[in-house]
Amino acid sequence: MKLYYTGHKNIEINAGKITVLGTNNVDVYKEFIDTFLNGYGSNIQLSDDKYNRKDISTSIDWDGDVMLTDRISKKYMNVLIKKIIEDITDDERQAILKSVNGLYDRIREVLYKIDIPLQVDYDNDLTRLFKYCQVHTEALLWKNAYDRISSDVKLHVELNRERIIGLTNVAHYLTKEEFQELVN
Repeated sequence: MKLYYTGHKNIEINAGKITVLGTNNVDVYKEFIDTFLNGYGSNIQLSDDKYNRKDISTSIDWDGDVMLTDRISKKYMNVLIKKIIEDITDDERQAILKSVNGLYDRIREVLYKIDIPLQVDYDNDLTRLFKYCQVHTEALLWKNAYDRISSDVKLHVELNRERIIGLTNVAHYLTKEEFQELVN
């Protein structure tokens, strides 16, 4: 891919490689962030290798400053749960549903003790079940920038998201060794 900033040399962005953008100009920096985050900014454009213009909002996943936000976890969790459910085997699905039905039977038994006609319904919706179980990333992960960035990359690979991952302030959080490990 090619990233264009009006009046400057094109920036090559290669799949699977890290591209570092740096500027000392506050206005340019803000424009990059506005463009990647909100789609604003007419000076910045993106194209594929054959110079076909690409929509920045569908080509870049802007995750920003990994230590200041929990964007990664919140942004991708629904998509990740959907993928997990798609990949569940029939045996796993049946085992989960059997366990859930057992839980609902226990709840019904408790409700029958009350002299009010209450009932419990379950629609076998695994997505709703996974959300109810509050699937989330481990808290320890979010204390270390390297682990956050590495997990972000792993999420993109797992979800087959062929997008550019946009991060800021990476140099503030990683040692040279950690950065080199990410590059490799």
